[in-house]
Amino acid sequence: MIQRLNLIVRPEQILTDPEDLYVYSFEKIFEKQNPVPDVVVKTLSSKETQKILELSKKEGFTVVKRGEMIKRQNLNRPLVLLDDAPAPKLKRNPIKSDEITEILKEIRAKGQGSPRNLALAIKTLFLEKKFDKCKECKICSGYCTVSLSLKEVETWSSKGRALIIRALQNGELLTSKKVIDILYTCTECGSCFAQCFEDLELNEAILATRHQLAEKGLVPEVFRETSRNILEIGDPGAFSVERRLSWIKGTSFQPLPKKAEVLYWVGCMVADRTPKTAMAFLKILQHANVDFTTLMEREGCCGYVLLAAGLWKEAKKVANEAASKIEESGIQTLVTPCAGCYYTFTRLYEEVLDVSLPCEILHSSHFIENLIKNGNLHLKSLNFKVSYHDPCSLGKHSGVFDIPRNVLKAIPDLTLIEMPLNSQLARCCGGGGGLWSFNHQVSITSAYLRLKDLQPLKVDALATACPLCQMNFRYASVKKSVPLKFFDIVEIVELALR
Repeated sequence: MIQRLNLIVRPEQILTDPEDLYVYSFEKIFEKQNPVPDVVVKTLSSKETQKILELSKKEGFTVVKRGEMIKRQNLNRPLVLLDDAPAPKLKRNPIKSDEITEILKEIRAKGQGSPRNLALAIKTLFLEKKFDKCKECKICSGYCTVSLSLKEVETWSSKGRALIIRALQNGELLTSKKVIDILYTCTECGSCFAQCFEDLELNEAILATRHQLAEKGLVPEVFRETSRNILEIGDPGAFSVERRLSWIKGTSFQPLPKKAEVLYWVGCMVADRTPKTAMAFLKILQHANVDFTTLMEREGCCGYVLLAAGLWKEAKKVANEAASKIEESGIQTLVTPCAGCYYTFTRLYEEVLDVSLPCEILHSSHFIENLIKNGNLHLKSLNFKVSYHDPCSLGKHSGVFDIPRNVLKAIPDLTLIEMPLNSQLARCCGGGGGLWSFNHQVSITSAYLRLKDLQPLKVDALATACPLCQMNFRYASVKKSVPLKFFDIVEIVELALR
């Protein structure tokens, strides 16, 4: 039968792995399991579907489509499940960003989905959710940024990951290489089931399950290597201190004072990958006469990638070291242009590691908005048409949507044109959650899908507030031949100061 099916569809469309069969045996994650099919075929056209139906009559196997599952005891022939259902798509968000921020505050106040407690995350995910909306759908198919890059196979969707987690907790599946791949091929963007409900934080359950895998020594090698780099060198990419500080070495900005009110936390990704962002923000601070300093070679890594990989023991060591260095500096405010660092400092340290920083923590967009409001920055005209991409770490995870836009709108003659998918429903760039390192190709493809949202708008540039987003977009634009400029918002502000 498999050989015959291979004549109709490509091999990757024929699914026989136990992980795939398990996921496809559920139409809805909150209902009972259906009979497990012998084979699942992901059809990409009505022509493929028709050919398989015709083959079933000749070969004598039973074919059912998703949503039409029959009882297994009535079958004495192989069961082939056809998946011809379209993947869900994100739509314009009907909820205002301030309402979403309040929803997130309520969820966190209740402790729902906190990755510190795996049992609570799983219980919240499967036992305490009673959604009337689930009864409305014939077929459940959870949205996922990366599944679009993987033939839209349900196993790699948010629904698939939810069921894989449940199978692991119930002992229904073994921890195979494919299970690990499924759980780490995720950006932790938080858009899971975004169409249906706002408070099912599946990404936190994935994060907690990764921690379980890491505790068993099953974390992928790329993250073990990253951990060694951070603990031994202070940089996830193993870049030397000289390389990391090359953006500031030899400039007129040195030496900076040892003591100041504000600590400029550059972030390893900004220093290593987007040094123009690092310099632009430094110029803004100097232009506004801010009393600031940096940790220079002592800064190190915030540990986000360790947290995302489930390596929480290593992450806590890094967090404690960072907290000690920050406390010793005597600063009152820490400001960073890295969305990942901001999310890690303001949420993950406390929620996952029980580590608190002894200072106020601001993203660069917060700081710049305050400088503008207080009259410390006077921006010149900039005839520029830009769109803004919401980084997941800053937007969905931290609730910061309007402030970066306020900064851009404060620049005279700059035109901000929104993409159809923005704010809470902005499509992920595909780089977060460690995916950029774990599966670079899927990450690039996801970035290209985001850029396709942008193409009809005919803007001069795409602005963002995250070095990883910027880097992933640059790679995708080169590989996919998309002629577009990319800036961090601090770079655009610095342009308006010249």
